[in-house]
Amino acid sequence: MTYPQSQSGPSTRRLMVNGEALRVEVTAPRTGGGEKYEPQTVEQARQILLPQVAAVITASRGLAPELRSSERIYFETRILPNYIAAGQHPAALLDQVSAIPVGSRADTAIYRTKARETATGTRRLILAITDDGLRNLSEILRSGGRNRAERTAFQEIKKLDQVEIRDSESVINDQARDSSEVVTWEAVLHPSFVSGAEQIPLDHDTLQKWYALVQSLGGQVYDDFVRTVGGLTFTPISMDVAAAHQAARFNPLRAMRPMPSIRPRPRFGTRSLSRLQPPTTSRPVEDDPPVAVFDGGVHQPSSVLFPRDIKDLTTEPPDSDDQDHGTGVTGAVLCGLARPGSVAVQPPLPIDSYRVLPAPPIPGDLEGYWVLDQIKQTVVAGGYKIVNLSLGPQVAVEDTHEPNRWTSELDELAWEHGVLFVIAAGNDGDEDRATGLHRVQVPADMANGLAVGSCDVVPPTRPWSRAPYSSMGPGRQGNRVQPLGLQFGGVEPANPFPVLRANGDFLSAEGTSFSAPLVTHSLAELTTRLPRANPSILRAFAAHFAERHPRHRSRQEEVGYGRLPLSFVNALDCGPDEVHVLYVDEISRGELIGYQVPVPAGTGAVEVRLTLAYASPVEPSQPTEYTQASLDMTFRPHMQMYSFRPPRGQTGKSIKADVTTQEAQDLINAGWQMSQEPVTQGLGGPGHLPEHQLRDSGKWETVRHVRLPVGEGFHLDPRLEISYIARRAGGLDGSRTIIPFALLISVHSRSGDAMLYDRASTQFNALRPVPRVRGRLRVRGRSSAEWR
Repeated sequence: MTYPQSQSGPSTRRLMVNGEALRVEVTAPRTGGGEKYEPQTVEQARQILLPQVAAVITASRGLAPELRSSERIYFETRILPNYIAAGQHPAALLDQVSAIPVGSRADTAIYRTKARETATGTRRLILAITDDGLRNLSEILRSGGRNRAERTAFQEIKKLDQVEIRDSESVINDQARDSSEVVTWEAVLHPSFVSGAEQIPLDHDTLQKWYALVQSLGGQVYDDFVRTVGGLTFTPISMDVAAAHQAARFNPLRAMRPMPSIRPRPRFGTRSLSRLQPPTTSRPVEDDPPVAVFDGGVHQPSSVLFPRDIKDLTTEPPDSDDQDHGTGVTGAVLCGLARPGSVAVQPPLPIDSYRVLPAPPIPGDLEGYWVLDQIKQTVVAGGYKIVNLSLGPQVAVEDTHEPNRWTSELDELAWEHGVLFVIAAGNDGDEDRATGLHRVQVPADMANGLAVGSCDVVPPTRPWSRAPYSSMGPGRQGNRVQPLGLQFGGVEPANPFPVLRANGDFLSAEGTSFSAPLVTHSLAELTTRLPRANPSILRAFAAHFAERHPRHRSRQEEVGYGRLPLSFVNALDCGPDEVHVLYVDEISRGELIGYQVPVPAGTGAVEVRLTLAYASPVEPSQPTEYTQASLDMTFRPHMQMYSFRPPRGQTGKSIKADVTTQEAQDLINAGWQMSQEPVTQGLGGPGHLPEHQLRDSGKWETVRHVRLPVGEGFHLDPRLEISYIARRAGGLDGSRTIIPFALLISVHSRSGDAMLYDRASTQFNALRPVPRVRGRLRVRGRSSAEWR
């Protein structure tokens, strides 16, 4: 689709689209290969690992047949932090002994360099291996390898420092319950093996062994609710705590924890006597895509404020408090932040509200499993692309990063079907930080979702801060910045949230339950204003235009990227001294793409803001390597500025110089080595930092946002490069995959240049301003493919 080019002016300085037309050819630089520091030798590793492997063999022989798979034994090995990069995966060793990586687990170990030792995060590989494979591993350790392949494998043992069968007491989390208490547990079983790119769930015979073990201990298996996700098998069972500790000896068992309940709903205060007036028209601005809300239903669904039919997915009679919650959530999605006495806004998109609470009576109190099943089935069948979730299990993300069925199922759904889940972060932010109960609640830890916390005042009122109850980050690997941002959720009693009721009056409450639907409303409105929209575009807008907290560096775990606007409409307008550009493109594994950054020639000092968002396939069995895709950004501000290294044999620091100057020529004549590509700024590309620091800085995150000051004279035809690497089971993935992404770039003049937008629109004439028409231009035959 093309858009008419318009002359800029006060009413036509619009956000630019078609940024992908600014693609430029780039060549990947040759990767350097300086000498890598080895924290231990193979001989040191052999002395450590030989007795540990012997202990694993002894333990495996001592396992009764009913406690193990007949084919394989599951054990773990810890990788030193120096080797956690996907390209350093010990694949040769694992292949030689036929050890299949079926999962990972978070751990800490010592990262060693020549200068220092630091405790940092690493991972444990969970491996499935035959008895013969274990014996082969022991023989390779003893002999150092009897042929070339074994000797190559032997060299990789220096990457490991622990090998063990996991202790059953570390498998179970009983939360210090009484041993006689009967509990419903969620038991998570390892995959059986890997076939190509697919993790295969536990085989039938071994699964039957598990069922038989549970029943022999007086427990019950709820086999109607057994589910598989990403090769993992989630089995709800009930038994007393003492028996559960016996069941935890089952070798293919990954984790066992009490089944969480659905989060409690907020309390509601007194109602307002002044009502919200109906909109001038209840017909949505756009008919597609509809938004789905899953909650407690709506009172009086035939009222003029709630014109759509409310769909009951539960057979239970409505609960009045659940309906109050569902009505308030649905009302916020429809109307945004409605105020008593005002007139409701026209709904941007149609809303389908599904009543899933109260859940029907289910043995074992498995209402969370039932609710998730309804959400998944309905979203897929209905083709929904935006979903609001102001409910979920009452369980916080943990540093152990154990797989969670809600998060894993919804992340897979988001990737496979192009769905944006907008999720309330949870209301336990004032709980104990030492135990982690204050952190965002599942599934707000999704890598492909948009989690929303609460702030204490309505935008744009200042000052603002996180509401005390709003759950905090960090999230899981792949999306550590959680929640993505905050929106007003009310603070009782001084500044409560006005919760809309079906007859137009209001209750008062507080909670992220109401922050999330405000963001859903604003993103639905944005969808009607853009020529195209998809989850990556909407997530990019949310992060890019969030208002930074004055102390954002120290408060990111509380506020994410900042406070989100009540409406993104103003973000579609640019000031005379700025330009916003949207790039929508896709990238293949191993590809390197370059784009012009729209800094007009002759511009002084600027700030460049970059936001990259994409969805990634996920591996639920690999929580430390949860996202399979990494899109990395490299910013080169000056196309003539290169780095020069001293001649061989000389010490000294590198020097940056403009290649068109005499200084650069003198350096070359003196034998200095010029870099292959212009210098980078601010983002720290691959090779500049160790892997654990790259992960901390966002290498595998699905949303990246950075702001870079660039001084006058330090930019010339700036370029942004995006590269894509993929991993599977912790190692590099060579299969061909394509990742769609959205990129927002803003250039702001730091000197108030009132001609920046005009010069950018002239110099970069492939860009087109977003039309100022209400609603998107209709595309005949528009399909859900636009949302990928």
